[in-house]
Amino acid sequence: MKSFEPTDDQNNPTANQEQQQALGDLDVVRQLLASYLSDGKRSSLYELIKWLQQPEQAIFNEDALKDSLLLFRCNFFIMHALYQLRNQWRSEEAGELLISALHIQFLPGSSHQRQPDQHSATTSDSLELDNADPLQAYYLDLTNLSTSREEVELLMEQFWKKMARPDYSSHQDEDLATLELKPPVSAREIRQQYRRLAMKHHPDRGGDSLKFRQINAAFQRLKQAPFYH
Repeated sequence: MKSFEPTDDQNNPTANQEQQQALGDLDVVRQLLASYLSDGKRSSLYELIKWLQQPEQAIFNEDALKDSLLLFRCNFFIMHALYQLRNQWRSEEAGELLISALHIQFLPGSSHQRQPDQHSATTSDSLELDNADPLQAYYLDLTNLSTSREEVELLMEQFWKKMARPDYSSHQDEDLATLELKPPVSAREIRQQYRRLAMKHHPDRGGDSLKFRQINAAFQRLKQAPFYH
């Protein structure tokens, strides 16, 4: 079986042939994942990619985790197969397949039905993703497999921007109230008020340590607001 090695140019005949080869391998990937997960072992998406890279499987090449486009498509390929498996096992009433980046696990029907409390307590994060229909619809739509390198890199850029600057906009009114301010307010006014309240409530000056922490947290979140800069 040829390793899955998609290229950038989807209009290229060679690229089309490789995509057809990849789609032809999908059934094999699904069967491999079924055999790997059927005994209930817990895995992560990363571990599945590494497993499918091994010579015994030879589905993905050794560079699958080194290139953003290859990684995106390997991830898509696995998720597509997993959602197909989950729907199959549900229709057969065989059990439930939990799907999230860090927790992929098959729960056989009998144990899944016998321990609902334990299941809900330990896998709530996975079930939240499992029940997200837009996520399932995205990965079952094979046209998304042809997402371009530029689109993948844009998605990555947006992701890292969000990681670098969290969105605390939902806390804005509450944080301003903590600093005893009301909008509209400038960055300078926020800084000045923060310094005044921090001095007033600093524990070393006999202030309330809880109030001091709340003031600091509010200021740190407000510093991330677009209007602050």
